[in-house]
Amino acid sequence: MGDLVEIYPPEKQLRYAVYSVRNVTPDGLLFNRSFIVLKNGYGVIVRFTRLHEYSGAYDKRTTIPLESNPEGKMYFIVMMLNYVLVDHGDEFGVRHVFDITKDMLASFFNDYGLEPMSDGSHRCAERVERCISVVTAFMASLASNRKYAGYMKIKKKDLYEEKLIYTKGGKPVKKLIPDFKATVINDEKVIFRDIPTKAVEILIPMAFRYAPDIAFALCLQAFAGLRASEAMNVRQEGSPYGPGITFTEIGGQVTEAAIDLRRELALRSDGAEVGLIKRTRIQRVYPEFIATFCEAYRLHKQYLAGASFEEDYAPMFVNRDGMAMSYESYRQKFKDLVNNHLRPELIKSSDPELRIYGQLLYENDLSTHCLRHWFTVQLVLRNKEIGDIQFWRGDKNPESAFTYMQNKGELTKALKHTNETLTEILIMLGGELYGKL
Repeated sequence: MGDLVEIYPPEKQLRYAVYSVRNVTPDGLLFNRSFIVLKNGYGVIVRFTRLHEYSGAYDKRTTIPLESNPEGKMYFIVMMLNYVLVDHGDEFGVRHVFDITKDMLASFFNDYGLEPMSDGSHRCAERVERCISVVTAFMASLASNRKYAGYMKIKKKDLYEEKLIYTKGGKPVKKLIPDFKATVINDEKVIFRDIPTKAVEILIPMAFRYAPDIAFALCLQAFAGLRASEAMNVRQEGSPYGPGITFTEIGGQVTEAAIDLRRELALRSDGAEVGLIKRTRIQRVYPEFIATFCEAYRLHKQYLAGASFEEDYAPMFVNRDGMAMSYESYRQKFKDLVNNHLRPELIKSSDPELRIYGQLLYENDLSTHCLRHWFTVQLVLRNKEIGDIQFWRGDKNPESAFTYMQNKGELTKALKHTNETLTEILIMLGGELYGKL
């Protein structure tokens, strides 16, 4: 009997993948560049392709923003390429992107919508629509290229259908819509993110006591609506890049606090990423929370006075090595705070609502997103309009704000002026931890 031979040894098993390179300008501005590559079974890149050139949104522009990088789109494209050319290449009889047909794309879109993910759930309709839009635009871009159009089996006219739609002003306009219909499975996804105001009033002071390195990050989320990854991008007032937070005072009273999220900057000497800024902007603290925010900031500055950090970057949040804290570290520290301190405290509370919530924390994982969610609920209960909610949350579009407004009737938590209560608690806690000023 002869030796066993691998029919497809790893070095011959090629799959498409996304490869990204992280860059920093001399001014400290971060930007990524992504490519579509071919990797072998060992995960080694064997070839760079030029397919990334057809995945962007600036094909018809003469200028491209430095920070623009269609990495997210490339993952959809790579999934399609592997599905059609690798996983079903023999079945479809194709090995090159030029040979992909409309029916093959339709098969991919259907399977993408119906295939369960690793946790057993299915992709939502919006994500499937996004995939269809990106992949269709990619194929149309290839088919429209004068160099490749003659080789492509699929034509741009096959990919789109023209529909008449109406603008908000009632004006009819013609728009090209991808000519595909994919089947999806709508799962009832329930994300545990609710946190009652009573629990917030316990959690934040508890963070300053047991997790002072992340306590102010909780406040950035709860009082300014920042995403957890965005909070990790905040700089100290004395940062060489410029102040990360600025305050406006009138008559000795702080009337405004603004957080600079206009650029994603290098905050560590090792170049490691700390987190993403989903929407670059100047984010202001909600006015009713300014007093509490300022007191929390005072406590955090006292903590920083005894901490070491890289002065060339002056990040607001630092790890034990003195470098800017990463989102992943923040997420884990928050989880430890909830599991080791908040949950036991709530379980032994004399308040029935807090005891029940403590029990829920044994059955569900509470993430940092709960604070941004709580912030939004406070805006809704204060009768803010969709545009206001979108502004204070720092959203690109009003969809999330609209969802909260639709669920306003279900937000039964009592509206409570947490600002005054928390301010008093933090002042007392500051005296206990750092001494009277």
